[in-house]
Amino acid sequence: MVALLTFGLLSVGLLLTVPMFIVLTGTAFIVFATTTSIPLSILPQRVFAGLESFPLLAIPFFILAANIMGRGGLSARLIGFIQCLVGHLPGGLGMTVVITCVLFGAITGSSASTIVAIGGILYPALVKAGYGERFALGIVTSSALIGMIIPPSNAMIVYGSIANVSIGALFMSGIGAGIAFALVYMIYCVVWSIVHDVPRARRSTFREILTAAREVFWGLGMPVIILGGLYGGVFTATEAAAVSVVYAAVVCVVIYRQLDLPGLWEVCVESALASARILVMVGAASLFSWMLTITGLTQSIVAPFADLKASPVFVLLFINALALFAGMFVDVFSNLLILVPILLPVATGAGISGTHLGIVMSVNVDMGNITPPFGLNLFVASGTFNKSYVSVVLAVLPWLGLALIALALITYVPDISLWLPRQLYPELN
Repeated sequence: MVALLTFGLLSVGLLLTVPMFIVLTGTAFIVFATTTSIPLSILPQRVFAGLESFPLLAIPFFILAANIMGRGGLSARLIGFIQCLVGHLPGGLGMTVVITCVLFGAITGSSASTIVAIGGILYPALVKAGYGERFALGIVTSSALIGMIIPPSNAMIVYGSIANVSIGALFMSGIGAGIAFALVYMIYCVVWSIVHDVPRARRSTFREILTAAREVFWGLGMPVIILGGLYGGVFTATEAAAVSVVYAAVVCVVIYRQLDLPGLWEVCVESALASARILVMVGAASLFSWMLTITGLTQSIVAPFADLKASPVFVLLFINALALFAGMFVDVFSNLLILVPILLPVATGAGISGTHLGIVMSVNVDMGNITPPFGLNLFVASGTFNKSYVSVVLAVLPWLGLALIALALITYVPDISLWLPRQLYPELN
């Protein structure tokens, strides 16, 4: 009865395109009101209890730092620097998109803003260079997802707060996973450009490379400060996020001088609204997860897999399939907040570490951003480049296939993502 009511309400809410936080809180309210004797006055308390987490404070700070750097002229400097390094190689401009998204993600941690900041410059350049509109749409939209895999990653912060896993270890695992994605995409760029005989750009001179490096130097200091301070024991992930805001403001206002104080205030307002949207979802999903536990739904879902004593290979396949399917319909944070409490006991029971599950889940939910019908990046790209939704989906499909290959590598060759964190966290299995 409870299960039918819960999933029936969820299905109706999704079909009617009701905002997800209303679907989750409304479902929890109706289930508690009709099937339990628990006082409804407890429900608002559970919403706020889900937000009382020190690691979650990092999210608004990282969002603010990302928006400051995005508005502060960093994207054009990054593109110029990467193009000087690889622009002359086969598929050089395509590889420039991928590598720039990796570096921009290491600074901003956002996929949607990466499409706007990087795609706005490189999409027309790709078309002009002979890559074609479909290739250009596909690579920009899909490469942007690396921004949420490479640290800092808000998805990993949310996962770490739910699963009580070291956020530092998750960030380190994201480096290997992000590189795996980038390599798969870049190999495709090289092969595609050779097959389609795309002209190469000229090789940059040493002086041009040096000038571009000097221009981008201060922007690249952001990930160095965040990761260096975090793993050097200078500050926690939340404190690193706060430091990144100060650093980003100094670089963009004082050094680059492309952001004035009124502009900085606008960025703060935008970041506050973006943070509120995410944290409302966190609170709503926390209530929903608590409802699943109180009503026994979590245990009833987990029990069949615990009884089967399934192998890690099967469990990881099930996790990937479930998370990818959920990502077609719900956003990144809802996906994590709903599924992690259910899947964590299944994974640990099969001998899968919380860190390995964290990177697998983070990659899965991020891929939901380019998965139709409701992938966020698909709508962002459609609006940014003034293209129809269908044309964006068709352009992304080959890259979605490549993303599945990268996901399989990360899932079944765990050393790709876990080797680096194991060097600093020997207790990881």
